Amino acid sequence: MVTNKNKIPALRDRKAALLAFMPAFLMAAASAYVPMEAGLVLPVLGFTIMAVFFGLVVLWWQTETERQTLAMQLAGLEQEERVPTAPLVLRPPVIVGSPLSVLRELAVSASAQEVGAEIVLAPTERVQPARFPEPSLLPSMRRSSAEEVSRMRLVTQAFEADRIELHLQPVVSLPQGKIRFYEALARLRLADETLLSPSEFLPILECSGRASDFDRRVLIRSMAIARHLVARGSEAIVSVNLTAHSIAEPGFLWSLAGLFDTSPDLLGKIVLEMTQHSWRHLDADHRAALATLRERGVPFSLDRAADLRFDPEALADLGVRFMKLPADLLISVAEQSDGRYAGPELDVRDFASALRRQGIRLIAERVEEDEMVPKLCDLGVPLAQGFVFAAPRPIKPEIAGEQTASRPFGLEDAPTLLRRAG
Repeated sequence: MVTNKNKIPALRDRKAALLAFMPAFLMAAASAYVPMEAGLVLPVLGFTIMAVFFGLVVLWWQTETERQTLAMQLAGLEQEERVPTAPLVLRPPVIVGSPLSVLRELAVSASAQEVGAEIVLAPTERVQPARFPEPSLLPSMRRSSAEEVSRMRLVTQAFEADRIELHLQPVVSLPQGKIRFYEALARLRLADETLLSPSEFLPILECSGRASDFDRRVLIRSMAIARHLVARGSEAIVSVNLTAHSIAEPGFLWSLAGLFDTSPDLLGKIVLEMTQHSWRHLDADHRAALATLRERGVPFSLDRAADLRFDPEALADLGVRFMKLPADLLISVAEQSDGRYAGPELDVRDFASALRRQGIRLIAERVEEDEMVPKLCDLGVPLAQGFVFAAPRPIKPEIAGEQTASRPFGLEDAPTLLRRAG
């Protein structure tokens, strides 16, 4: 059943036809069973003709009602399609530095779309892809607990008191086991003599914006160690880790060039280590600063690799002279049938030779089991580092130019909230 424009219900199809011709059917059936006189034939015939005509009119009315209803439905769909929708708001990408700014930009974009606002970009304006910082570089939006606040206070006070200590772990050649250079590993000693590893105090310094200051202090101490090794006639060099926060800070890499200019005798004796993530996200300014350091003779190293996808030639052009890869990752991939990591990259058994052709020496780090050593030798790894050879050991404060700061007032009774570094 349908409804016409006057809101009157109307039947459709077979029901409508049966209702329209019902009088004609009744008159035809009555003429066969009811005897009629001669004077009644014409009136009955006329009434039958009128019933048939009435049935045709009813069918036409039903058809017209259905046509009007269908037209109204089509008109409603066309009107919905013509309803203006809020245009898509095009906003130029911005470089954000905190989660709050990201949420603010999203809120502005959503409100602009609701009111139908349009932002027209100039024809000459070139849209650059949005650059978002590494997730680990974003500050935490979670409220710190009282224990975490106390921990941050202890670390900050120890850093301000310059209680940074350096431990050296040797990198040896395979299979001879001869020391080739050292990696400087920083530790932070709290006022209660708790010794912290970088994973325990670096996040706090990074959140407070002191990562670059920390890296400069460690580099200056490492340069003093390298100068001590040169004075003893040793050919060993010293490698220093740079945090991702420091590298991302504008002008930090350029400041290192000025620092090396003050000690030209140590050029080539200090290796700057950068993470794989940092090497993969260098912008034009970073590349220019690295090129300046490379021209001065500062070698670089790729550290903390998460996978085995790399281009040896491209890394050599950037000045990379050493590459550190986890020993367990190298061994596990080598045990596969094709010796590949996850795609068309080089066979892990060819890594050492491919890097050597580009002037890069492979270092297997975190070698913690004796059975790893012969497997690494079979892979042609020239250098290795780990507890199997030697653990990080502290150096004398006077060698690195460290100052024995006095115990700050008010920290004698501070609770020990951090475990001791191993």
